[in-house]
Amino acid sequence: MPLRLERGLKRVGIGVGALLLVAFALTRGFTLILRCQPKRALSATRTLFGRVLNPLLLWFSDRFDLDQSVVYHIGRTSGREYATPLCVSPTPDGFIVPVAFGPDVDWLANLRASPVARLMHKRVTYAVEAEVIDADEAVRSAGGSPACPCWKELRVQDFVRLRPVDGVSGKTDRPDPLVESV
Repeated sequence: MPLRLERGLKRVGIGVGALLLVAFALTRGFTLILRCQPKRALSATRTLFGRVLNPLLLWFSDRFDLDQSVVYHIGRTSGREYATPLCVSPTPDGFIVPVAFGPDVDWLANLRASPVARLMHKRVTYAVEAEVIDADEAVRSAGGSPACPCWKELRVQDFVRLRPVDGVSGKTDRPDPLVESV
């Protein structure tokens, strides 16, 4: 193998390794922020997710057919529809959503103001009604144990139950076009 090619491959390997190390460090950092919830770091993380990572995730899920669950809710002051990608666990009576970023997130405030929303889960759109519940009720609804390991790891205390109000609204590849993402 020529020396020049060998050096190039070595640099690529170092770059990929460094990228993986940075991704791991960011993941662990986000986990610590969500677990301990220091106000300043949590606020910065919410902003990063709301303005950068959530729109990016919605863009990727549209183009690469990801099974990302998305809650469509109405803004409490603007009246606009927002889309928020969330971790959703199905239960016998609906869905459970952990409120990992704390109870002050915008999507939760919007659902408290107007609890009727739409949920797209596995390419099926549901009309749902939101109800804030505690960790004990979430575990009971999930069948007696946490539906997702992140519930324990992140020490999530607040959850939202999304109950279908009129069954399945219709099977679609994608719901109505998005106006904003939160």
